[in-house]
Amino acid sequence: MKNSHYKHTAYLILNLFNAGMIEGRIFIPSRGVRSIKNLKLFLHDDFFESHKVVVYGWGYKETSSFAREYAKDNGLKYVSIEDGFIRSVGLGVLGAQPLSLILDDLGVYYSAVGESELEKKIHESNDVLLADRAKACIVNIREQRLSKYNVQSVFNKSTKNAKIVVIDQTYGDASVTGAMANENTFVEMLEEAIVNHPNETIWVKIHPDVVCGKKKGFLYPLPFEHPNVKVFAESINPWDMLESATDVYTVSSLMGFEALMAGVKVHCFGMPFYAGWGLTEDKLVCERRNKNRTLEQVFAAAYLEYARYVDPILERRCELEDIIPYIVDVLRHQGQPELTVSLASVSRWKQTWLPPFLKAWNLKSEKRRAKTTVGWGMQSECGFTIEDGFIRSNGLGVHFQKPISLVLDRTGIYFDATRPSDLENILNGEISSYMVERAERLLPKLLDSGITKYNVGSAQPLILPEDRTIILVPGQVESDASILYGSPEVKTNSELLLKVREANPDAFLIYKPHPDVVAGQRDDGRWESETLNVADLVVTDVSMDALLRHVDEVHTMTSLTGFEALLRGKQVTTYGMPFYAGWGLTQDTLKCERRKRQLALYELIAGALILYPTYIDPVSRQLCTVEQALERLVQMKTGDVTVKDYKLQAMLFLKRSKRAALHLLKYHR
Repeated sequence: MKNSHYKHTAYLILNLFNAGMIEGRIFIPSRGVRSIKNLKLFLHDDFFESHKVVVYGWGYKETSSFAREYAKDNGLKYVSIEDGFIRSVGLGVLGAQPLSLILDDLGVYYSAVGESELEKKIHESNDVLLADRAKACIVNIREQRLSKYNVQSVFNKSTKNAKIVVIDQTYGDASVTGAMANENTFVEMLEEAIVNHPNETIWVKIHPDVVCGKKKGFLYPLPFEHPNVKVFAESINPWDMLESATDVYTVSSLMGFEALMAGVKVHCFGMPFYAGWGLTEDKLVCERRNKNRTLEQVFAAAYLEYARYVDPILERRCELEDIIPYIVDVLRHQGQPELTVSLASVSRWKQTWLPPFLKAWNLKSEKRRAKTTVGWGMQSECGFTIEDGFIRSNGLGVHFQKPISLVLDRTGIYFDATRPSDLENILNGEISSYMVERAERLLPKLLDSGITKYNVGSAQPLILPEDRTIILVPGQVESDASILYGSPEVKTNSELLLKVREANPDAFLIYKPHPDVVAGQRDDGRWESETLNVADLVVTDVSMDALLRHVDEVHTMTSLTGFEALLRGKQVTTYGMPFYAGWGLTQDTLKCERRKRQLALYELIAGALILYPTYIDPVSRQLCTVEQALERLVQMKTGDVTVKDYKLQAMLFLKRSKRAALHLLKYHR
């Protein structure tokens, strides 16, 4: 192509795609690259001067030749873009958008022909803090069985004892030629694996893009037959093989590096980014790689420094530690069985915002063919039960605030202590070290944000005595099912106040009526009574977070305030059997024989806030993590993000219920 054509094409693209893309001017000839979601966030950086034109292309593949030639002919900087090493949930060839990308203005990581930014970073890697982060991430990736492409797959028993694994790759893969290998290399690799392990089965692992029929492989079909060689051409999580493997043979596959993370011996027949550092058995030599590096140093350089990550929900740059929980939670939800259910007993208003939750639960609503009924709370006498999660919304549910989290309980429901629930089963089971670690990171964020279930009220200061124990008694909706099924002895707020005063005659009692009752939406708005005289202070418009900062203890029937108090290190006494009681964390007047474990606080947090609920981002209406939901609520609370669809919902709802629609508009003008 002539320079005049380059310039003409560049001029057109600069005019079409330059406006507002990033600081500085960019030239991205590839339409596919330009279509990457959140590309602007991935590209934004200060490694180039704003007055220069920078040319971007997809690595050093044939498809990027135009971009490279144009940059070379015009003396411009060329930056290669490639997928990151923890790329996506799902395959890129099937349209899954990347969670991570790499940008390299020296070369590209998979080409050992010349130096790359990654190779440079591995040489310079000597950061102790990064090494510690790397060690923790490696453990989490291994325990959660994450890979480059993360697909929900069923464990295949035939690979359970796979020891010798030969990894095939896709024909035309630039990482093969970049690793100074070719088609013959794969045949040589398979032959050597057979010679080295004459008494073992040799498993040839086919690339997932070949499995789904999108690309061709080097070893599929096999170049020759051998009785010890078996082909595995099904969708599989790489860890199904790596957890039992002793030796992995590869040319340049990323699975070779994942094998290193699994503690497997890796034989490299090409020169991938992780070869030449003393970690692998290498057939080739790269003179530039003249240092021994640890696994943590190579990982830190590749996964923490070289790769860039973008949060797909909050749409901002983030770290690998933010991406791992997202993938884990999405895969966990994808692993639920697909079912057709009936929502006949769920109100029409709730059905208007249930679809993204149903999608996350793998449920399809259909009255005629449904064998399972889904109900709200104790309305569901059989089938599955839906309820609000413990971090619900920025405002009250009775004011038609949509929930950011719901629970779908297939066993019972968390507030019904008369029978088991999914939450109780989760807490009775084993909580993984990864989930405990997530809970440890989540708690300070939760406390710093001041987020509780409803996030209403102000943070007005309170003048309280310093020489008396401050006890908070949270009021509840007395007609609520949580009292009917969770507090068999103490049934009313008056009874609770009298019992707390009787047991603590010298304490300073604060009573806070339930916000739904104060708002006049539950119990006919009746919350004032003579019994309140036993309290030293009654508050109605102080936020729960602000209030809990002032108290020493919380005494409750089954209120979620008890759980929120535990999070803040307060002593909690229960007069019923809420979900957080009976695990050794509270002082309980009742006992539940089913609750057999003594839980640490972080295990309770992991079960109640991470594993049990489902979170849907109110902006994108996509499945998200508790960490992302928490950040979104903070944005909504501070006014940085608003979700303004209430009037539209009211208009849609008007035909069904004039009273409900007017009520909706009253609180969302």
